[in-house]
Amino acid sequence: MTDPSDLLIIGAGPTGLAAALFLAEKGHRPRIIDRSSSVSPYSKAFGVNVRTLHLLSSSGVAERFLANGRRMERLNLHRRSKILQTLRFTEVDETFPFMLVQSQSDSERILEDALAKRGVTVERGVEAAAIRMDGGMARVRLRSANAEETVIARTVLGADGADSMVRNGLNFNFKGAAYKEPWRLWDMELDTPLDPNDGHIFLLDHGGMFVVRHADNIWRVLGSGPDLLGALPAGTRTGPVHWESEFRISNRVAGTFSKGPIHIAGDAAHVHAGIGARGMNLGIEDAYVFAELYHKNELDRYSRLRRPIIKRVVSDIIRLMSVPRADAAPGRVVRAMPWLVRLAVPLVRSRVQPWILGLDHPVKF
Repeated sequence: MTDPSDLLIIGAGPTGLAAALFLAEKGHRPRIIDRSSSVSPYSKAFGVNVRTLHLLSSSGVAERFLANGRRMERLNLHRRSKILQTLRFTEVDETFPFMLVQSQSDSERILEDALAKRGVTVERGVEAAAIRMDGGMARVRLRSANAEETVIARTVLGADGADSMVRNGLNFNFKGAAYKEPWRLWDMELDTPLDPNDGHIFLLDHGGMFVVRHADNIWRVLGSGPDLLGALPAGTRTGPVHWESEFRISNRVAGTFSKGPIHIAGDAAHVHAGIGARGMNLGIEDAYVFAELYHKNELDRYSRLRRPIIKRVVSDIIRLMSVPRADAAPGRVVRAMPWLVRLAVPLVRSRVQPWILGLDHPVKF
């Protein structure tokens, strides 16, 4: 058993890495572990919004993100062969009026490098196997290929993803619901007439599809419905597939984000559909608030501050997802009467564009 640790972060995805970085910026030296031996090679979450860029500006990470990624300034909504409406993020009065596109693997690599330069190294290949509370502290059993140890920590942040051991081990309530239809994604090379600088949402007869280029000629194609690749615009030629996955989407928020000295953030605390690219960005926002409150010795406020905001954003996501989902009533209406989109979008543009950029709420303390 090791001596008591001030702070243990479990999980070195974007949320855990960002939390460690924000803490290091304030002079703290958290211990951060991850069961993976290296950064994931897959693109996963690749939209970095305005809020995240602001939060990462003081550390210099935002500057590195901007040098590495690509700026997406427009999002087109398609029905059959026509563009119904276009959202233009440049209309938002902002320092960064765009969505930055870069793979999650790049985001993690840059964050981990910035953390290492501040003297904090991720311990990789170390898994948190069990956790429990013990006399106001957290007792965590760690396991690696060659050893096991038990850590007593004054504070634990579980940033260990949607299947979080921390959340499950302490029986955090995680209610919500899943969509019944399967979703698929491909990261693949495309030769297509679609504008390579824009994002594209397609309202298909039996589902929805999102298409965006994220590196060179590699595009993300994601959606639900039959023969998604066959629904790509005429003249599109598909090339090699770099990654593909099939999954189900759930919208869930933990009943609390804190139990005594143990707290959860990112996908460990909330999962939801990817519309608006809010997943990774909300996790980094969780990390920022957690670090600020830890520094002020006010972590008893963490769940009260974060959970209402997350619930509100997830409710917005559920409403927005009713449009690309073909079996939802709003989705059926816009497919039958696409002219409604042309009328409605100008009325909501001033709210939807800032929402997608992550500017729908302040970061409170």
